[in-house]
Amino acid sequence: MNFAERAARNEEIFRSVNERIEAGAEMHRINAPEQYHCECDRTGCFEFVKLRPSEYREIVEHRYQFVTSPGHLDPRVEQLVESHESYWIVEKIGEAREAIDRRHPQQGHHG
Repeated sequence: MNFAERAARNEEIFRSVNERIEAGAEMHRINAPEQYHCECDRTGCFEFVKLRPSEYREIVEHRYQFVTSPGHLDPRVEQLVESHESYWIVEKIGEAREAIDRRHPQQGHHG
């Protein structure tokens, strides 16, 4: 498995966990900031980011976007879309973007 494939896989694991957090917040009608796992490509990262469930939903609506801790941008596979005090939004580029397409050809990366 090459670097881009491994990075996409790591990010999708945390995306899956974060979607469960977001679903619970939606079910209980919570809109206060929640802690989500950083979705960066770093194997040993277990940091959290804080944002509202509605903000998280907006990010996952974009197929190639992920939420990371500030500074966890990997320019080999992503570019910065937005920076906030407690989190960054990054977008996959190049091989990492292609890896998402291969893994989930007809849907978003969440599913």
